[in-house]
Amino acid sequence: MRNTALLTGPYDWDPALLPLSEFEERLAAVRRVLAMQGATALLVHGNSIEHGALAYLTGFTPKLGPAFALVPRDGPIRILASGGSGMIGSAKLLTWVEDIQPLGNLRNPLSEWLGNIARDGRAVIGLWGGIKLAQRPYIATAVAIQPIGTMIDLDEPLDALRRRKSLLELKLLRESCRSLTIAGDVFERIASDGSGPRAAALAAERAAYAHGAQDFRILASARSGGPPLALDGPADLHIAPLLACLAVRFAGYWSEGFVTVAAPPDRALVRAEAALKAMLREAGPGATAGDLRRAAAPHLPPYKFHPMVDSTIGNGIGLSLEESPIPSRNENFQLEADCVYTLRCGAMGEGSDNAIVSAMVAVSEAGTNIIWPSKNYPADPEILRGSR
Repeated sequence: MRNTALLTGPYDWDPALLPLSEFEERLAAVRRVLAMQGATALLVHGNSIEHGALAYLTGFTPKLGPAFALVPRDGPIRILASGGSGMIGSAKLLTWVEDIQPLGNLRNPLSEWLGNIARDGRAVIGLWGGIKLAQRPYIATAVAIQPIGTMIDLDEPLDALRRRKSLLELKLLRESCRSLTIAGDVFERIASDGSGPRAAALAAERAAYAHGAQDFRILASARSGGPPLALDGPADLHIAPLLACLAVRFAGYWSEGFVTVAAPPDRALVRAEAALKAMLREAGPGATAGDLRRAAAPHLPPYKFHPMVDSTIGNGIGLSLEESPIPSRNENFQLEADCVYTLRCGAMGEGSDNAIVSAMVAVSEAGTNIIWPSKNYPADPEILRGSR
């Protein structure tokens, strides 16, 4: 999906939605990982496109460019934010962290802070979110760390923390799903009435923002039965069947759904829904990507897996649209308890005879809890037995 050029939604920290106690628990868990890994301190990177790790720990959304949280093993956190000193007042509204300073020339403030951290000897500095770090800030980070110690990648153990959702996070994800449902219903209604995907997308976007969404993104077919793509060009003709992927961010948390707008009875859609239902019956702690694929396969013939979902049947979702690891063609990827996933299935036939559907599920030891069903997806008590 194309990234929003400018983040304009409500991003100020709201303690009523995410209280300080939630961040204190996260910080304590992160510091336990630092101690286990022998790290002296942690640098957390985020930018306007991907800032899941930074948001998890600080709630901060970098609107103007990259930002870093500087996290010692004990003591207060500091945030280095893009923008001049005149922007610091606005930046402070985005987070519970009190110490916020301009990023400026990254090497200088980072070297100063690291020098204070490593006064008693050489240090081991962990990096979280480094995979999205651009070349210049990465070089500045490495140069600042080199005189005082070594840098280690802590993405794997720290990403494992934020994959597991607290009860509060599940509540926010459900609220995000409500926005997605509202936007999706508007999109399907407008598209079914004969309007083009662009008009339907604009109406869905307005509905999502009216419900408090921070961000809204959509892909839609450019031709009948075509794959969901970025909306481009001036044409806005009615398309049927229309395949679309909608995503909404609320209070930092993403929801995503694939829908197919088609007049019933649509054969590809019937097959895709049946296959998705079988996948959801199988979903649970320990279920592998291979298990889900094998559960869906008998329900698709004479159709094939749609190529858009054949390679990636789903992924973790939360503060990022895609939370690692992603269960693509790794047949041994296992669903984990206390995590939330978006799972997809699609059927591809001849010509425009195609469909894609999806569901968002919270996996727990008690069972599978569907937190977002596609409107086209029929609820099944067998699947919902783990609902809370």
